[in-house]
Amino acid sequence: LKPRSSCSYPPIHLEISVETTSMTLQARIQSALSTAKQWDDDPSLLAEIRASIPMKELVPECVLRLEEDWKQFLAIDDSDVGAAPAPAAAAVASDSDAPIKATTSKYQKPDDCNFEGDDLLLKRLTRYFKEDVMTWVNRPPCVNPNCKGNEDGKQMESQGTRGPVTEEEKAGRASRVEVYKCKLCETEATFPRYNSPRTLFQTRRGRCGEFANLFGTYCRALGFDTRYILDFTDHVWIEVWSHRTRRWICADSCEGVIDEPGMYEKGWGKKLNYAIGATKDSVVDVTRRYTRKFHEDEFQARRREFAPDEESSENVFRLANQTIRQQQFGKIPKGRLEELDARMKMEAAFFVKVASSGVWDSDYKEGRISGSLAWKAARNELGEVHSVNEETIKSGAGKKAKASEEDKKSESFLVESFYPSSRHENLIIKVRPPSDKMLAKSPRECIRVSGVPCAVAVSNGISIVVVDEASGCILQSRAYLNWSGAGTFLATVPLGRIVAISSNSLEKKSEEATHDIVGAIGGLNLDFDSLKSSVLENSVKKFVSPLFTLFVGQIGYHPKWATCIQTCDESESIQLSIELNLSAPPKVMLRSEFNIVPAVVSGRLPEQNMSLKTQMEATNHQKRLAFNAYMENQISSAKSSVVGYTTKPGAPIYLIRNDAFPFRRADGVCSTKSEKDSWVTYHFLPEALVPDDDIITFEPSVTTEKSTIPKFDIPIDDVYFRGLLGDRLLVKDANNTPTLVNVSDAISNTRLIALYFSAHWCGPCRGFTPLLIEFYDYLKNEVAPTHGLELIFVSSDRDEAQFQQYYQKMPFAAIPFSDRPLAQRIKSQFAVQGIPSLVVIDSLSGRIVVPQDESRRLVHQACQMGEPAIERLFLSWLENVPDESRSMIEILELSCAEAENNATKTSENDSIMNSKAESYLRRAEGRHEDGKHTPTSQELLAARVKKIFTKLVAEGTEPNTAGAQAIQQATIECKHSPTTSLDEGLVLGKRQNYSQDDTNFVKIVSEEMYTLHSNDKSLVLGV
Repeated sequence: LKPRSSCSYPPIHLEISVETTSMTLQARIQSALSTAKQWDDDPSLLAEIRASIPMKELVPECVLRLEEDWKQFLAIDDSDVGAAPAPAAAAVASDSDAPIKATTSKYQKPDDCNFEGDDLLLKRLTRYFKEDVMTWVNRPPCVNPNCKGNEDGKQMESQGTRGPVTEEEKAGRASRVEVYKCKLCETEATFPRYNSPRTLFQTRRGRCGEFANLFGTYCRALGFDTRYILDFTDHVWIEVWSHRTRRWICADSCEGVIDEPGMYEKGWGKKLNYAIGATKDSVVDVTRRYTRKFHEDEFQARRREFAPDEESSENVFRLANQTIRQQQFGKIPKGRLEELDARMKMEAAFFVKVASSGVWDSDYKEGRISGSLAWKAARNELGEVHSVNEETIKSGAGKKAKASEEDKKSESFLVESFYPSSRHENLIIKVRPPSDKMLAKSPRECIRVSGVPCAVAVSNGISIVVVDEASGCILQSRAYLNWSGAGTFLATVPLGRIVAISSNSLEKKSEEATHDIVGAIGGLNLDFDSLKSSVLENSVKKFVSPLFTLFVGQIGYHPKWATCIQTCDESESIQLSIELNLSAPPKVMLRSEFNIVPAVVSGRLPEQNMSLKTQMEATNHQKRLAFNAYMENQISSAKSSVVGYTTKPGAPIYLIRNDAFPFRRADGVCSTKSEKDSWVTYHFLPEALVPDDDIITFEPSVTTEKSTIPKFDIPIDDVYFRGLLGDRLLVKDANNTPTLVNVSDAISNTRLIALYFSAHWCGPCRGFTPLLIEFYDYLKNEVAPTHGLELIFVSSDRDEAQFQQYYQKMPFAAIPFSDRPLAQRIKSQFAVQGIPSLVVIDSLSGRIVVPQDESRRLVHQACQMGEPAIERLFLSWLENVPDESRSMIEILELSCAEAENNATKTSENDSIMNSKAESYLRRAEGRHEDGKHTPTSQELLAARVKKIFTKLVAEGTEPNTAGAQAIQQATIECKHSPTTSLDEGLVLGKRQNYSQDDTNFVKIVSEEMYTLHSNDKSLVLGV
């Protein structure tokens, strides 16, 4: 990098006239350019950031040539906004002969050998920024110092979003402010989403937007040529130009990685459409770098939401760059322009090469790291392997995590819960060793419940399946890398649940954690050291791994049938028959899984229940009725093996059985453009696992579509409008009675404010007012009940009696007649020459949206043409607001989707549960189901120590000696007899011997099911 000559960049305002292109694309470009430009607006901030970066800790192997050079580098005068900071390359020259004080960095990774010089610095700067600079915030902690137990923010409940109100929020250029309330003490806390790099450098907390914004400033501070990457599917990161490789390298500070462009599409599973890269003097469509599906129909369909075709899209970017250069004519050095053109040509050639390849060069499958599980799942960014962290532990600056994330990391199926259809009255469980042969052939067979293979088996790990003891339903299936992580999960499982374990892991990580597992599950043995010794003593063979641990038991109990086998023999297995309480079977309901398909479909609904043609045309409700009628007949004859069905609009009803598990996403195997066109799988589960709102509407008149009313607050400038309209307005209540209301409340969440200048004595006014009332009522009642238009009557009546008579007919707000000087001032401010007159104002900027000489005529025409014309006129007015206002609303709309996803059921992630399912799958902390406290292993140990100590002292042992002996004896007893305090429980079972092939467990009686024929082939292949 070389310092560029001095240049100053004025604000960029794009005014591109492209009729066929969505204004959204232009607004996004403007937003990205504004963010990139601000990185160089504060030279003193860049100097502060440079001084704070521990260069010698980041790249100790890249030695500074002279200490004086570094001091001079820090002292560079950045008073000229356009001047680029001194290059990082000069600061970390790799060919220095200076002595090396340290040769390794704590930010070093094994793949650092693939980078050198500036690129290596960028790689380590990214990790440093993630680990020691910024703190990820899912929800803010409780601000009440007396509130205990909510320091991590997990008990904070979202109350919605508002605009910036305080001076601090406005100074930090907060785009919006998230509001939360503590569930424990009901204290309100806010999380401003700041955009100012200066403010972010002080707070150092946020999500991907804050991370990318501040990290871009860090990179500029070190002289990197940096551009801001805005992904339209709600993520942001940066790219840095590499002089060594002559290409742009992506750097995601949220994840702490660089040069992994496949991470988003291949790793997170993002459905990209546009990704734009912006510096302060250029903007480029970089989507092709991050996708290998560019030419697929589904991908192109997503892009058509922003531009009618690729030619129009390219035209927008071309005109945007032309506009930038025209506005900054003479400000951008010629050499810089030539360099930008050369880069664009190289980049375009690369994009042509990879756009049609369809494959990624590297096999990158890791899911997203940053953010809570619920947050990632709601955004569909968990990756191809569904990774689950029981608790995300985010390290702050200079803080160490309390527990290793790797210890708690698990894998699970996309949909964990499944209710097998068994022909036996008993629950049949079989557990096999996770041998290499088994893992290669059929890893799910390591644990089989009522004929359903359901293990998430991993090499050198622990597979756990939790089963409902009342119904035999598979509730959860997880895999962990060590027993500490497994123990953390098992500690959350409700007491009484049946658990099956298949493991070849000897990794405990924590003796205390594994001791707690053994103490809570009767019959489980994890004393691997003793077992190894036993094997060596009783066998002429040498002990070799793997050592398999197979177990079936019950949480919180030690039933006689609980079985634990530890062996090196791959042919060993546990086969149990457990009695279910069929006298009171649990109530079951159908749960819907959107965009989810079964592993196998077994047949089609019989023609006598519903003809094929009718199935293809039927609504969801009609299909449900036909399926229910089919199931009633099958159940009455006690021969049904069906556990649910899958379908989509235009497809038949496909029945599913036990072999349907596990489910998977429909993405990639069928082209779906919206949820309503997706495959939906309905399967039976216990009622507690089915959300209350998970129903198919029975009344055709009732709609299940999501509300279109925005959930965010519009950040109206209250100070400006109080100065314009006064402190209070007359507002009509439900009884049409006018009352005085604060201006802020009267115009809250209004996109447009229309000032209506009129009077009763004016004939044209009396003729226009009924049309305006019709216009207003339709918008309020049908188009935009909130976030729409608010009318304010500014009277020119001669006395209050006339005002009251005239205003009585109006449904909108009004300036009080008593404040006539204010009304006159408003008329003068907007140069109103005659009445009636209508002035339409943008509520965010205060600018006039429609010239007053046109607005009255447009309203008159729209009312004459009918309701659709009224709506079109309103939408056209919204298109006329300034670009910055449109961008602000767009940002609020996008961010609001995050809060909505967190608040609603996410069908693609079974880990996001409603409160009803939460209580069914997770144990109340520290309590039995009967309300009694569950003693921990430490409490049991303390009680035993006290008992032994009392006995020894009574026998005459000296107290100090008695204390030492009591601790030693109690520790030994608890270690070797951890389950003595557990009851047998009420669930009965016994070990049985079955053949190696236990498919007969669920052998199904022949039943009426329409066999799939050739005309089903394409649809079934689609599934």
